[in-house]
Amino acid sequence: MGGPRWQVAGEGPASAYEKYLVPAFFTGCAEQLLELAEVKPGERVLDVATGTGIVARLAAARVGGEGAVTGIDVNEGMLAAAAAAGPGEVEWRQADAVELPFADGSYDLVTCQQGLQFVTDHRGALHEMRRVLAPEGRVAVAVWRGIEVNPAFVAVVDVLDRYVGTDAGMILREPFAGPDRADLHRLLTAAGFRAVRVRIGIVDVRFPSAREFLRREVVSTPLAEPVSGLDEARHEEMAAELERTLAPYTDDDGITFPFQTWLAVAARGLD
Repeated sequence: MGGPRWQVAGEGPASAYEKYLVPAFFTGCAEQLLELAEVKPGERVLDVATGTGIVARLAAARVGGEGAVTGIDVNEGMLAAAAAAGPGEVEWRQADAVELPFADGSYDLVTCQQGLQFVTDHRGALHEMRRVLAPEGRVAVAVWRGIEVNPAFVAVVDVLDRYVGTDAGMILREPFAGPDRADLHRLLTAAGFRAVRVRIGIVDVRFPSAREFLRREVVSTPLAEPVSGLDEARHEEMAAELERTLAPYTDDDGITFPFQTWLAVAARGLD
């Protein structure tokens, strides 16, 4: 999952991603996405840019033994973490979103959580998703909303810019630079989908502290390399400033904040 700069290399970071970020952000978003998609028992589901597989795992529980779920990703480390965490009922395959290795009409539902914003060829990816859907099939897509409506990340990007460098800040901005509501309507309609519906999803996020929020983001993402160049004193200054900035989100159990995403569902439509 992710573009070239957002490929989490190796099994260690991918495992950290599964351990820290999936429970905090991706599980709640996946539940909302699958609820919007109205997944039914017995359906065939393809999860594109599956990452460590949270959408695929939750979909497998919903389709049951009569259904089938496949998760694809270009990143071998993510797929290894998915296989380690996921049930045997999910098939994990390495594949690119713009070149799906499946026959026309193979699936009832195609999902893509936090992958579309990283795909260079939006048109090609969405056409491929539509191609592999059955005539009555549908697609369900999630992309983060803009960073301006996710203020906890505005704070993190700000300290990264000033303490590590703007390149580090740009790494964290990238996942928030995806299609907005109007773009999703336009892209899905242009790809041939019909009855497009876009909803705002809000996930309640909690971390033990602002420092731990920063640490988990760093070890689970491509930020690990640039942040590792900071000396201990500079790192301490950055963490302390983030604590001060996120004080309004702090309680006796750590920090908590709402996190916003776009959720889109659409019908395949007739050719």
